[in-house]
Amino acid sequence: MRKIFVLLVLISILGLFLYKENTGVKSLEVLSSTAKPSYWLLLHRKSNVEYLYSGVPGQKDKSTLVKTFTVKTGISGQSPTPLPQLLGRQYWIITNKEDSSENPETAPYFLTFDIPVSEYFPFGPSPYDECNGECNWQIPGYFGLHGVNGDENKLSNEDPGSSGCIRHFDEDIVYLYNLLNLQEDEIRYYIEDV
Repeated sequence: MRKIFVLLVLISILGLFLYKENTGVKSLEVLSSTAKPSYWLLLHRKSNVEYLYSGVPGQKDKSTLVKTFTVKTGISGQSPTPLPQLLGRQYWIITNKEDSSENPETAPYFLTFDIPVSEYFPFGPSPYDECNGECNWQIPGYFGLHGVNGDENKLSNEDPGSSGCIRHFDEDIVYLYNLLNLQEDEIRYYIEDV
């Protein structure tokens, strides 16, 4: 029985060698069923809809939609969620995750973007050409994703929007906080103004 097994293994190896020789394939990749997904997000800014994908960042046709979130973005024409394209970028990167349970505006978690911010009023990215140069970010700090500390009215149509961040239902920001591994992956965040 052992000889038959060894013979089958040798035939398999020979078959792979002949396949490579006859087809010009230089190497064969072994696909693992445990391959780690690469997560990325896409925001439709005007629609207040955010999509979480797993696959090739920025390529929906090479990715799988994992989850859709209803969100609330910055106030249009006043303190909009910054478009990376207006700073010569294709996307933002989520650089930090932190517990913000002590902050009544962003609890329970805050996920920070790599948006360059100003230390002076207005506190948005600089230079930034939107709102005819009149963007008026009132609050110093960083831009990112955060919760609403249980106040779901901050996600309603009646609420004008955030100071540039992207508000999430608390259970959704908890989900993202637990799912995304910033130490092992670059989490890209794309924004379309639709």
